[in-house]
Amino acid sequence: MIHDGLFFDASGKINVGIGANLDILLQFPAGSIGHLTMVEYNVEDAPCDILFYENTTFSAAGTAITPKNHNRLSTKTSDITMTHTPTITDAGDLLHTKYIPAAGGPGQQAGGLLVPGEDQEWVLGNGVNYLWRLTNNSGGAIDVGFHFNGYHIDYPS
Repeated sequence: MIHDGLFFDASGKINVGIGANLDILLQFPAGSIGHLTMVEYNVEDAPCDILFYENTTFSAAGTAITPKNHNRLSTKTSDITMTHTPTITDAGDLLHTKYIPAAGGPGQQAGGLLVPGEDQEWVLGNGVNYLWRLTNNSGGAIDVGFHFNGYHIDYPS
């Protein structure tokens, strides 16, 4: 997929307030099938909850995140719209949950735990909206890094 110019990466860092959410919205147009191969979060402190929803509705899309093509010689761009801080009216159907424990929890994980890169690939899309929501339960404002990897194939609608 990289050699064909169809593998993309999106990342960033956002400060998330006490008890607040970092929402990342993925909008797939009709005919677009995405393969999400990795989602990774790096948090300054924890605990944090991560929830993944399908069939999300929103009233404002938020701030654009531009996916970058891994093939730097390709001029192809992703037709999947990705934004952060959207105004969500209905999160949708819960598909998946992850929990980042506070430092000193089971296994003595550090607050900078990366998740859920060990999960299997998700096949998404064809006119559906998805929401990744990280909730900061750490008791203070924290910086959150995020990283999404995947590829897409467009099918005639």
